[in-house]
Amino acid sequence: MAKTHVKQMPRPAPKGKPAAALVADFCVDAQYLLLLGRWHGVTKDQEKSLKRALKHAKGKLVFVITGDGQGGTKRHPLYASERKLVVEGFARKLGRPYEVHAVADTSDSPAWTAHVCDVVKSESGGTTLLNAANTVLVSSNPDVNQHFARAGFKAIMPSTGGKLPIDLLQAVAAGRDWKAMATKETRAVYEREGIVERIVTLFREVLLNEDGELSHGRDYAVYSQGMDASMAVKIQDICPWIRPGYIVDKGCGTGTLLIHLSNLHPTSQIVGMDLSRDLLHRSESQHYPNHNVAVVMGNIIHKRFADGKVSTIIFSSVMHEVYSYNGYDRDQIRLALKNAWLELELHGRVIIRDGVKPKDGERLVWLRCKDAELEERFRKFAREFKGKSAKPGVAYEERVFDGVTHFRMTLHEANEFLSKKDYVTNWAMEVNEEFGVWTTDEWRKELTDLGYRVLKSDSYLNPWIEENRYEGHVWLFADKDGKLGERLPYCDTTGVIVAEKVETEGLT
Repeated sequence: MAKTHVKQMPRPAPKGKPAAALVADFCVDAQYLLLLGRWHGVTKDQEKSLKRALKHAKGKLVFVITGDGQGGTKRHPLYASERKLVVEGFARKLGRPYEVHAVADTSDSPAWTAHVCDVVKSESGGTTLLNAANTVLVSSNPDVNQHFARAGFKAIMPSTGGKLPIDLLQAVAAGRDWKAMATKETRAVYEREGIVERIVTLFREVLLNEDGELSHGRDYAVYSQGMDASMAVKIQDICPWIRPGYIVDKGCGTGTLLIHLSNLHPTSQIVGMDLSRDLLHRSESQHYPNHNVAVVMGNIIHKRFADGKVSTIIFSSVMHEVYSYNGYDRDQIRLALKNAWLELELHGRVIIRDGVKPKDGERLVWLRCKDAELEERFRKFAREFKGKSAKPGVAYEERVFDGVTHFRMTLHEANEFLSKKDYVTNWAMEVNEEFGVWTTDEWRKELTDLGYRVLKSDSYLNPWIEENRYEGHVWLFADKDGKLGERLPYCDTTGVIVAEKVETEGLT
């Protein structure tokens, strides 16, 4: 082993950030050694590096697994219970006292260190009290080291050479020889728990790419322009209902709404969360009027924030994506709302602004298009709508009345076509999305069943859409026993649903 220095060495840090206090792995004597990470596996190279780092470092080993509660996702394929098995397999080989804990992520970076210490204290029954005086961090992650350095902790940084757990996961996903790089204990956990099959399935999902984004084919420049163009209306719908304090925009997109939230609520802490790296880069590059905005990557379905911490959670134009990109499963929306309930403080609010299903959506109607081009686009829609579902497409009847072609289908299906007909650039993705998941009455019932008190559950027809995209382009008519009936009004385009948490216990 190469010689090391006994003295502390300052680690170079980016300008404006404190340097982490790095201690060599020679004669380090601490009460606790904190090994913090995702722990999705231990590779042979990683095991050797950690053993070298710990060889001359004394102290009880405290393993902390991050991302608790996020198992079964691309970022965290293993559940916390499985990662504990991986850690224990490695820890037992070291022949030293150890304990293992799991910590849920938090976007509040300044409080991250205290959050970890608090969880360890709680899970250990108050016997393990980590602090800067008695604990040395063992981590190769520069961001983790920076967070703990700000709280005065010293750190040992093992080598990051050779194969790491991320390489292991990528090998499993690609069907390569992962066993050659994994330790015997890790291999045993993967095989016994069926983890290999799960990882392969997760990374085969065609609707999510390697970064966990919603599509391979979406033109984000066009998508962002469309989303931002409607921002003024969104602000009018959302902002009057916001409860200040700790505001989270789940599915923040380009961050345009975050700008307005920062301006309206300068003393609140505001967090934007999204699954798309492309959109997150755009939101990170925004200029916010106050230094109270943070942007984090995460799946809006899963619980990310501490129980009872958040004052307002916003779901703007994302709930239909939660439904559409998860097998058209409404239980995924219910899970997102349930986790939001847990994250909200008492009287905290959830604000949903999204497409809405017509209340009489199953009635049959006739649809007329302005020209042959739009008629052909409807036929394309009828073939491709919800193409990833078990029953894709739309069943319709085509008939000519007074020399003009009309199509008969349900009002809901007609409304879905109206909502998509102009998204030509991103057609391949938009046609797989079902905008109207629930009626406003169904939204009210779902939220009430989850323990919320509904403050608002209304919908409206966006006047700009009606004037510029509907009128003169498409017409709806009632069905009178297979014949053309009276002209019908266009359906509402937008639902606004607001609910608050009124109880702190009892959610099932």
